[in-house]
Amino acid sequence: MINENGLPVQGDLTMLGSYTPDNTGGMNNILTFKNLSMNVLIDWRNGGELYSMTTTWGRYAGVLEETLIGREGGVVGPGVKAVDDGAGNISYVPNDIVVTAENYNKAAYSNTLQSSSVFDASFVKLREISLGYTFKKIGNTPIRDLKLSLIGRNLALLKSSVPHVDPETAFGSGNVQGFEFGQLPSARSIGFSISLGL
Repeated sequence: MINENGLPVQGDLTMLGSYTPDNTGGMNNILTFKNLSMNVLIDWRNGGELYSMTTTWGRYAGVLEETLIGREGGVVGPGVKAVDDGAGNISYVPNDIVVTAENYNKAAYSNTLQSSSVFDASFVKLREISLGYTFKKIGNTPIRDLKLSLIGRNLALLKSSVPHVDPETAFGSGNVQGFEFGQLPSARSIGFSISLGL
């Protein structure tokens, strides 16, 4: 990253990644003991990149936790700065200029510098757990195999490199992928199921 007066500047435009994962998968485990059963579904995505506008504007506005860094004492941004030897020869040395946290975040997290808000979109999720109990026969009724189940979906994000948001996100309902823009938190649902046989 090249800094000018202690602040990062836009360089040449370049491709920052692709949302397409290297691979995806899932694992479904079914455990039974007598009349009790449990189903656990874990799925994952490996690879691909995601641009998070939540990170860009949250850092720019100073509302995210990581913007606390340098509020007292300032920030020395990572990267290099250009040095002119007086004869027109430019060399690059590590940046050592201290700037305020506000100025640094507004420069590093703006619409012109997207690289700081591009993250690995890989994740591992606990997608579903269901716990059920089956009554094989209920008295003298014709009801057989009455199963009562408690089901939870989208229960936990076990691993992710994207801060603040769910990496399994969408900018819109069209064919736009790899962009997150002020996403609402992912919904978790807990339900109850009854099934029976006659």
